[in-house]
Amino acid sequence: MSDVFKEYKIPFAGLRRETHEFDFVLDESFFANFENTLIRKCQVQVHVALDKTQEPAVLEVDLDGTVWSDCDKCTASIPIAIHQSFTLFVKNTPADTDSEADDVEEIIYLAKDDNEINLSQHLYEFVHLSIPVHVICDNPGKTDYCDQDILQRLEGDTNNEESSDPRWAALNKLKDKLN
Repeated sequence: MSDVFKEYKIPFAGLRRETHEFDFVLDESFFANFENTLIRKCQVQVHVALDKTQEPAVLEVDLDGTVWSDCDKCTASIPIAIHQSFTLFVKNTPADTDSEADDVEEIIYLAKDDNEINLSQHLYEFVHLSIPVHVICDNPGKTDYCDQDILQRLEGDTNNEESSDPRWAALNKLKDKLN
């Protein structure tokens, strides 16, 4: 069985005590290897700087790219630009220490016999964390991506509610006074 995440592993053992840089590209094929992923289309550049001059070693992960996500308003697939930075620490642990007991998300524990760091799960999580909670395009209803049919239906439902309930007229009068 081949390791599908081989290219997202960086060497740790044998590297000099200096800063090392690595670059990766994340696309649909990367996310297809995870179950229940929300990302079906993307193009994300990843730059990783591993600083081994200090203990624990520091991993700086910078993400820059585009992820396609469903719009919360019209449900169309829209591009979302992401630009995020994350920091991880890498600590060596003795072979007889249980690293699971001290499991902190920002710390990667490596046993003395581990030669590399697998970043695939971290990259997957970082991209998901970079997607805004509320996804909506910059200019709702006026982009090529917007689903005009859904937007018209939503607008029609709003107009029907206002005309069928007399309380809306009173609320609109208050709103006009405030403006």
